[in-house]
Amino acid sequence: MKIVKLQSHLVPEIRKAKEVFIATAIISEKGLETILNNIDTECKLKLIIGIDLPTPVVVFKKILELKNENIIAKVFLKPTYFHPKLYLTNGENKTVFVGSGNCTRGGLENHIELFHKVSNEKDYLEYVTWFNTYFNLSSEITEEWLTEYEKLYDNRELIENLDRNKVSAFKKRISSTKETIDLETIDFTNQFFKSTHYKAFEIHKLKSRIPEHDDERLEVKKKLEELHEILLPLIRNNNWDLFPHHMNTHIVSSHKHGEFTGEDLGALWLHYGKSEKELSKFKELYGENQTSMYQMRLQVLVHLEEVSIWLRVGKNNGSVVDRDSFKQKLKQVSYQNIFYSLMGNLDKNFFIQINKEKRYVGSFNNASELYEFVKNDNVTNYFIIGREFLPCSEDISIDNIAETVIKNFEILYPIYNLIKTEI
Repeated sequence: MKIVKLQSHLVPEIRKAKEVFIATAIISEKGLETILNNIDTECKLKLIIGIDLPTPVVVFKKILELKNENIIAKVFLKPTYFHPKLYLTNGENKTVFVGSGNCTRGGLENHIELFHKVSNEKDYLEYVTWFNTYFNLSSEITEEWLTEYEKLYDNRELIENLDRNKVSAFKKRISSTKETIDLETIDFTNQFFKSTHYKAFEIHKLKSRIPEHDDERLEVKKKLEELHEILLPLIRNNNWDLFPHHMNTHIVSSHKHGEFTGEDLGALWLHYGKSEKELSKFKELYGENQTSMYQMRLQVLVHLEEVSIWLRVGKNNGSVVDRDSFKQKLKQVSYQNIFYSLMGNLDKNFFIQINKEKRYVGSFNNASELYEFVKNDNVTNYFIIGREFLPCSEDISIDNIAETVIKNFEILYPIYNLIKTEI
């Protein structure tokens, strides 16, 4: 059923409900009041609240003041941009409202929004499973957390203009003091990578050289090799000038510590970049350190808490030729505009990391601003353009992962070509 004005349909369901679950990118004071004023005293309410959009401090204060054991609210602090609008009620009917409107006056009542309403147990349980997954990934709202969050808004006249990079940095800082993702709460049935693949990178295993931990990482390597067998034909069908490592044993990075690995094995990756012929020419012209490891590439990486898709422009002390040439070409305004235009094709979850500083691509207002950030690239640090997916994301399910990788490679590949030095 199509719904345009959510409040007139949602409120009657809430009044009859014994359970209400809401996931919203932002909740306003008015939105919270609408929910609280209409639920029964015995109703169990669970909220997942985002802060990528500026949920007001007063909302969190009111939630803390409730002290009602039937009401549990959490805040989503993982790096991924949190943007759902989901309302579930369990009463006379099990009802799902999913659509465009946040839990605000505008989203519930005033704006032109669009929702789909379904009332059957099968769909309801599917959305409850999704809700529970992200509820378990979210963090408790505490006085300590709220004190830090309030600082984020100090001296800001226009909350709507809150810099997303400041929010991202805040989430990273706050999350670093929290527990890691509880992989046991995630249903991996339909996911390409399973719980054991992520657990191979638990902190106590990063430096470990014992056979048991090598074997765990080997299983990740095998899974990435399986993904490679799916991806390579798709890459060739797109006629992209991208190649896996010419030695089969190195198509995926090493699962054992060795001469060419870091002290911590915090990830394994699958990569595509320059051909063996191109690498040989680079070595002839520019000397040593021109192997695949030191060159620009597109990658799929598995870490402890996420799968990443990167255009790794350069590792530390890597891609020196490409990076130096790129910075020289960036001095031309026309080249800056091309680079900015290509970066604009990336979605809001993509970031660019220069000199250990990460900014989301949507935070740059113009080509000049992007240039000012990138021109300071120091080859001793990583240069990455990429995005991350949580282990539970449907984008990396068995059915979707290949499409997801190719779709993201498709928008990164023109940037790869723009930066790559032609010889």
